[in-house]
Amino acid sequence: MFEIGSALREARERKGLSFPQVEEDTKIRARYVRALEEEDFGVLPGATYTKGFLRAYADYLGLDGHLFIDEFNSRYHDPRREDDRPIYPPSHRRVGGHKRETSIVLIALAAIVAIASMVFLSIGAGGSNQHVDLPPPQTTTPSTSGGPSSTHAQTTPAKHHHHPRAAKTYSVLISAAGDSWIYAHKGTPAGPAATSVKHTDLSAYLMHAGETAQIRATGPIAITIGAPGSITVSISGHTHPLPPGQKFLITRTGIKQA
Repeated sequence: MFEIGSALREARERKGLSFPQVEEDTKIRARYVRALEEEDFGVLPGATYTKGFLRAYADYLGLDGHLFIDEFNSRYHDPRREDDRPIYPPSHRRVGGHKRETSIVLIALAAIVAIASMVFLSIGAGGSNQHVDLPPPQTTTPSTSGGPSSTHAQTTPAKHHHHPRAAKTYSVLISAAGDSWIYAHKGTPAGPAATSVKHTDLSAYLMHAGETAQIRATGPIAITIGAPGSITVSISGHTHPLPPGQKFLITRTGIKQA
């Protein structure tokens, strides 16, 4: 076992690199680089982002990024967990948070049980004194023409079955004029990873200059771009300008800030 932060900091200092220089070369914000070296993972936006930054920074320093990912998983994060909640080192975990959450859940369950009991008792009490009027039986009387006629004619409306239509897909083409990190997810930034038509996971992906990635989508795509000036986005063959910022929501009709 080794210290993640110390190993990164020592490698950077041996190369004589400053935080601004690292940010310029890797497109990772300097405050995130500093957080990696201090193992202050609560500053970073989640496990997926943290591991992407960690691998990229270690490789940039000439270290084995996979070793740093394995050490991070063994000490801070269970990779089998699918959520992307913030990661806190042991020294940063809040004491008593789990107990408070458990108490809130128990109180909510007790309230639901109490309301359900009251509804059940009120229905039972009213049912003993109520009677239900049934509709009169349907009878037929002979008609002068010889055919039966109904004194209480009832018609049954025709049932219409509605079959949901399959969601239409649209194409999102991402082109890189320069190196840039992208973090693309379906629906929201915490949603499932967006993948390209070539099955590339784009949830934490470093695009190089001249590279493209195409997504077939049915709903919105939430995307964060490290260097927006290097990225061009086309929707169904039409190029759309990126609004100011780094976080965007792509739909079949356009792009807006997220």
